[in-house]
Amino acid sequence: MLLLAAFLGGGLLALNVFCSPYPVIESFHADPVALSPGSASNLSWSVIGASLVEIDQGVGEVECKGFTEVRPSQTITYRLTAINGSINRSMTLKIMVNQP
Repeated sequence: MLLLAAFLGGGLLALNVFCSPYPVIESFHADPVALSPGSASNLSWSVIGASLVEIDQGVGEVECKGFTEVRPSQTITYRLTAINGSINRSMTLKIMVNQP
C-alpha cells in the first residue's frame, strides 16, 4: 500500500489512497476438515479488496470476513470467489465426510 502524507493544520495526516485493485483471499479454512455424517464443520474466511464474496454449495453471498457452519452429508469441495469489478479470485477447500 502506498501512503500519502500531507501536512494539514500543523499535524500529519496519513491517507491510504492506493489499494490493490485485485481482491485478495487472505484465508479460507474449515475446522474440522474430516468428519462423520451429520457432524458440523466451521468454514472461516478473510478477503480484502472485494466488492462481492460468495461461497458455492448453497452458502451464497457472504461478508468479506466471517464464518459459517456447514453439515455436508458427503465429501464436498467449497469454492470461495472474491470479485472486484471484472477481476475475481477463487480458492477451494475440501471437507472429507467418512462414510460408515
